Amino acid sequence: MIRRDRELLTRLATVNRALGGVVVELMARQDGGELPAEPLRNLAHALGTLATDLTTRADELDGRPINGVNQ
Repeated sequence: MIRRDRELLTRLATVNRALGGVVVELMARQDGGELPAEPLRNLAHALGTLATDLTTRADELDGRPINGVNQ
């Protein structure tokens, strides 16, 4: 596995480990049942950035020759 892919998977694993805690924190910070906007926005940005990076890498891999032959 190339370094870049390992780093991407490491980021994904880190998000996976932290996501439950972040959700609990958001729930604890609800004000009258509403989520706090700024932490919610920060979470969305972090998840969106990771999703974009994963999609970009998948697109790159789709364009890569398989066994030396373009499909």
